[in-house]
Amino acid sequence: MISRRDVEDRIVSILREEYLKYAEETLEKYEAQIKATVRWYVSSLPRHIATSEADDLESEAKIAFMDCLKTWDPRKGELWPYVSVRLKGSMQDYLRKRGNDPVAGLYEYITSAANVYMAFNRKEIAHEEVDKILHVDSAMKDFSEKEQSVIQGYYQQDKTFKEIGKEIGLSESQVSRICKDATVKLKKSLRSE
Repeated sequence: MISRRDVEDRIVSILREEYLKYAEETLEKYEAQIKATVRWYVSSLPRHIATSEADDLESEAKIAFMDCLKTWDPRKGELWPYVSVRLKGSMQDYLRKRGNDPVAGLYEYITSAANVYMAFNRKEIAHEEVDKILHVDSAMKDFSEKEQSVIQGYYQQDKTFKEIGKEIGLSESQVSRICKDATVKLKKSLRSE
């Protein structure tokens, strides 16, 4: 016996085939809405990106519309709400891939600038790290063995209180308390130095 779900799946499959068979007509029917969505999205972009990418974004939106026809399920709602979200996402993805997304572009710029800085200042950074480690180590010289184990395990080795507790034979709450107290002591010691 054929289930209701099988019948619905077959109907959805037939609808998709018909939409794809008449894809050009379907695209023409929704063209005004697609263009309005593209205009809205382009209006939110910086002017230099909007002027150079508007036509490509419209083409990308149309391609995304055609892809949506292949995956739309009428049981989950109307076509346009489904498509409109997908169009916006495809335009954003297009700009990210091209490197013109304002946020992604800024992130890439900052990352590349940081890499250049690191390349030219590697020795200075290494010296600063060594100085920090030596400074912290000298500040902890009066700490008990347990306090040192907790601070090093938690801050330098990224261990949990539970893991540190197993290593030094204390409960998780005891390690937490020791860490809190030792951190306060360490901060005071570093400030005084």
